[in-house]
Amino acid sequence: MTVINWITLGLVLSILELIVPGVYLIWFGFAALTMSIIEYISPMEASTQIIWFSLISGVYAIIGLYAYGCIFKKIKAPKEYQNLNDTAEQYVGLTVTVAEDVVNNNTKVKLGDTYWLAHCKKPLQKGDSAKVIGVKDRLILIIE
Repeated sequence: MTVINWITLGLVLSILELIVPGVYLIWFGFAALTMSIIEYISPMEASTQIIWFSLISGVYAIIGLYAYGCIFKKIKAPKEYQNLNDTAEQYVGLTVTVAEDVVNNNTKVKLGDTYWLAHCKKPLQKGDSAKVIGVKDRLILIIE
Protein backbone atom coordinates (compact mmCIF):
# COMPACT_ATOMS: atom_id res chain seq x y z
CA MET A 1 0.00 0.00 0.00
CA THR A 2 1.16 3.51 -0.66
CA VAL A 3 1.25 6.49 1.65
CA ILE A 4 -1.93 7.86 0.05
CA ASN A 5 -3.73 4.55 0.68
CA TRP A 6 -2.81 4.61 4.39
CA ILE A 7 -3.92 8.24 4.73
CA THR A 8 -7.20 7.43 3.00
CA LEU A 9 -7.80 4.40 5.23
CA GLY A 10 -7.01 6.45 8.33
CA LEU A 11 -9.42 9.21 7.34
CA VAL A 12 -12.19 6.76 6.38
CA LEU A 13 -11.87 4.92 9.72
CA SER A 14 -11.87 8.22 11.60
CA ILE A 15 -14.98 9.45 9.78
CA LEU A 16 -16.72 6.09 10.36
CA GLU A 17 -16.12 6.57 14.08
CA LEU A 18 -18.35 9.64 13.87
CA ILE A 19 -21.06 7.89 11.84
CA VAL A 20 -21.22 4.38 13.34
CA PRO A 21 -22.34 4.51 16.99
CA GLY A 22 -20.47 2.67 19.70
CA VAL A 23 -17.54 1.64 17.53
CA TYR A 24 -13.86 1.75 18.35
CA LEU A 25 -12.54 2.74 14.91
CA ILE A 26 -10.73 5.98 15.72
CA TRP A 27 -7.76 4.10 17.16
CA PHE A 28 -7.41 2.02 13.99
CA GLY A 29 -7.62 5.26 12.02
CA PHE A 30 -4.73 6.60 14.09
CA ALA A 31 -2.80 3.40 13.37
CA ALA A 32 -3.37 3.80 9.62
CA LEU A 33 -2.21 7.43 9.76
CA THR A 34 0.86 6.34 11.71
CA MET A 35 1.50 3.71 9.04
CA SER A 36 1.39 6.43 6.38
CA ILE A 37 4.20 8.25 8.19
CA ILE A 38 6.23 5.06 8.60
CA GLU A 39 5.67 4.14 4.93
CA TYR A 40 6.76 7.63 3.87
CA ILE A 41 9.97 7.42 5.93
CA SER A 42 10.80 3.79 5.18
CA PRO A 43 8.95 2.04 2.33
CA MET A 44 8.31 -1.67 2.91
CA GLU A 45 6.50 -4.64 1.39
CA ALA A 46 2.74 -5.10 1.80
CA SER A 47 3.05 -8.10 4.15
CA THR A 48 5.42 -6.18 6.41
CA GLN A 49 3.06 -3.21 6.38
CA ILE A 50 0.16 -5.41 7.50
CA ILE A 51 2.22 -6.82 10.36
CA TRP A 52 3.26 -3.32 11.46
CA PHE A 53 -0.32 -2.07 11.12
CA SER A 54 -1.53 -4.94 13.35
CA LEU A 55 1.07 -4.16 16.01
CA ILE A 56 0.42 -0.43 15.93
CA SER A 57 -3.36 -1.04 16.03
CA GLY A 58 -2.90 -3.16 19.15
CA VAL A 59 -0.89 -0.41 20.83
CA TYR A 60 -3.48 2.23 19.95
CA ALA A 61 -6.31 -0.06 21.11
CA ILE A 62 -4.62 -0.43 24.49
CA ILE A 63 -4.11 3.34 24.66
CA GLY A 64 -7.80 3.81 23.82
CA LEU A 65 -8.87 1.33 26.46
CA TYR A 66 -6.80 3.16 29.05
CA ALA A 67 -8.09 6.58 27.90
CA TYR A 68 -11.74 5.50 28.03
CA GLY A 69 -11.15 3.88 31.40
CA CYS A 70 -9.74 7.11 32.82
CA ILE A 71 -12.67 9.11 31.44
CA PHE A 72 -15.34 6.77 32.80
CA LYS A 73 -13.71 6.57 36.25
CA LYS A 74 -14.04 10.35 36.56
CA ILE A 75 -17.72 10.33 35.60
CA LYS A 76 -19.85 9.71 38.67
CA ALA A 77 -23.60 9.22 38.51
CA PRO A 78 -25.65 11.36 40.88
CA LYS A 79 -26.64 9.49 44.03
CA GLU A 80 -30.31 9.27 43.04
CA TYR A 81 -29.34 7.44 39.81
CA GLN A 82 -26.75 4.99 41.16
CA ASN A 83 -29.28 2.16 41.62
CA LEU A 84 -31.36 3.00 38.58
CA ASN A 85 -31.09 -0.47 37.04
CA ASP A 86 -30.97 -2.35 40.34
CA THR A 87 -34.57 -2.50 41.54
CA ALA A 88 -33.84 -4.43 44.74
CA GLU A 89 -31.23 -1.89 45.92
CA GLN A 90 -33.79 0.89 45.45
CA TYR A 91 -35.91 -0.66 48.21
CA VAL A 92 -33.23 -0.50 50.95
CA GLY A 93 -34.54 1.68 53.75
CA LEU A 94 -38.22 1.28 52.84
CA THR A 95 -40.85 -0.22 55.13
CA VAL A 96 -42.61 -3.27 53.67
CA THR A 97 -45.54 -5.46 54.63
CA VAL A 98 -44.88 -9.12 55.40
CA ALA A 99 -47.11 -11.20 53.09
CA GLU A 100 -46.50 -14.62 54.70
CA ASP A 101 -45.40 -15.88 58.09
CA VAL A 102 -41.62 -16.30 58.43
CA VAL A 103 -40.62 -19.96 58.01
CA ASN A 104 -36.94 -20.97 58.28
CA ASN A 105 -36.00 -17.28 58.23
CA ASN A 106 -37.63 -16.81 54.80
CA THR A 107 -40.84 -15.08 53.78
CA LYS A 108 -42.40 -12.91 51.12
CA VAL A 109 -43.00 -9.19 51.39
CA LYS A 110 -45.28 -6.91 49.42
CA LEU A 111 -43.89 -3.80 47.77
CA GLY A 112 -46.55 -1.98 45.77
CA ASP A 113 -48.17 -4.65 43.63
CA THR A 114 -45.15 -7.00 43.67
CA TYR A 115 -44.09 -9.75 46.04
CA TRP A 116 -40.40 -10.22 46.86
CA LEU A 117 -38.59 -13.03 48.59
CA ALA A 118 -37.17 -11.87 51.89
CA HIS A 119 -34.80 -13.18 54.52
CA CYS A 120 -35.45 -12.37 58.16
CA LYS A 121 -34.08 -13.54 61.51
CA LYS A 122 -37.08 -12.34 63.50
CA PRO A 123 -40.29 -14.40 63.72
CA LEU A 124 -42.59 -12.00 61.90
CA GLN A 125 -46.22 -12.74 61.10
CA LYS A 126 -48.30 -11.97 58.03
CA GLY A 127 -49.30 -8.29 58.04
CA ASP A 128 -46.35 -7.09 60.15
CA SER A 129 -44.23 -4.18 58.95
CA ALA A 130 -40.50 -4.57 58.44
CA LYS A 131 -37.67 -2.43 57.14
CA VAL A 132 -35.51 -3.49 54.20
CA ILE A 133 -31.88 -3.34 55.42
CA GLY A 134 -30.07 -5.01 52.53
CA VAL A 135 -30.18 -7.16 49.42
CA LYS A 136 -28.82 -10.65 48.80
CA ASP A 137 -28.15 -11.89 45.25
CA ARG A 138 -30.15 -8.94 43.81
CA LEU A 139 -33.36 -10.93 44.36
CA ILE A 140 -33.81 -11.45 48.08
CA LEU A 141 -34.50 -8.55 50.43
CA ILE A 142 -33.07 -8.70 53.94
CA ILE A 143 -35.58 -7.34 56.46
CA GLU A 144 -35.80 -6.78 60.19
